Amino acid sequence: MGIKNVKRKSSPALDGQRNICQRRAATISNMIKCACKRGIDKQFARDAIYEYGQDIAKEMKKNLKADFSIDEFLEVFAAQPHFDIYEMEVIKKNKEMFLIHFNYCPYVEEWIKQGYKGEELEELCDITMEGDKAIGKSFSNLKFTLGKTIAQGHCVCELLFEKIHE
Repeated sequence: MGIKNVKRKSSPALDGQRNICQRRAATISNMIKCACKRGIDKQFARDAIYEYGQDIAKEMKKNLKADFSIDEFLEVFAAQPHFDIYEMEVIKKNKEMFLIHFNYCPYVEEWIKQGYKGEELEELCDITMEGDKAIGKSFSNLKFTLGKTIAQGHCVCELLFEKIHE
């Protein structure tokens, strides 16, 4: 798994932010597990996290002009403290797109501590990525693509945002 044996950035503030993310991850996985025990389909979690992503997109739009550039979107999407929490790295960027890697995921770290692995870990990640999917769909001039993920055993999560021209 890409989380182990890597020197992470650390500071009291950053560690505190990551701890909040880990608690959120534990809450998500525990809610899903409890719901499944009651016969409730996991779709409820996807729907709730998607709505959360739509709310984030509404807030992002307040900081963007209608005809925002890819640079402006990247600045809002990868704002602090998120840039440091996930150890984001912009791999490729031009006027039409950006590819960003998340080199760390506090969610996956927490789920591994909880004993999740393989397909269960991948599914938790996919459910949680509904927020980013919603952000992408909330901007009619953007296309979001999720590439490989840490939960799949890769060392990074790949997020691609591309401008759509109509």
